[in-house]
Amino acid sequence: MTLAFYAPLKAPTHPVPSGDRAMARALTAALEMAGYTVSLASGLRLYDGAGDAAHQDIILAKAETEIARLCAAPEAQQWRAWVTYHNYYKAPDLIGPRVAHALNIPYFQVESTRARKRLTGPWARFAAAAEAASDAAHAIFFLTHRDAETLRRDAPDGPPTR
Repeated sequence: MTLAFYAPLKAPTHPVPSGDRAMARALTAALEMAGYTVSLASGLRLYDGAGDAAHQDIILAKAETEIARLCAAPEAQQWRAWVTYHNYYKAPDLIGPRVAHALNIPYFQVESTRARKRLTGPWARFAAAAEAASDAAHAIFFLTHRDAETLRRDAPDGPPTR
């Protein structure tokens, strides 16, 4: 089974070492060891570290272009699910939910966070996008108890709308 893999903060192929790159690499390796074929869907970085509205506009435009490209890509027909690593308010997954929906495949997140306090201020638009991506997920896999508590506490009331 082929999985589309995406890390909006930093792709596993990014040239600059970091903990996020290492985790993305480890996650893809774990999925491959479990028998999945992992296809890096995109290397587009969606990170805004400053809360800059103009930079967010550029990122949003790039995401729209990437969504169109991925939906039309021949390899997308092989994907059976989409896995996003590390969706959060500074690097929301603007791509995965839309591509997964267009391809009618499940959308999963690993190490997603919710930050309700960021829904106002310079990252409000990105925080809302991260929340929407989490809401779209069929499942969110968390790594710590603290993450689980926050994900549950800040999840929308009621069952997911699908």
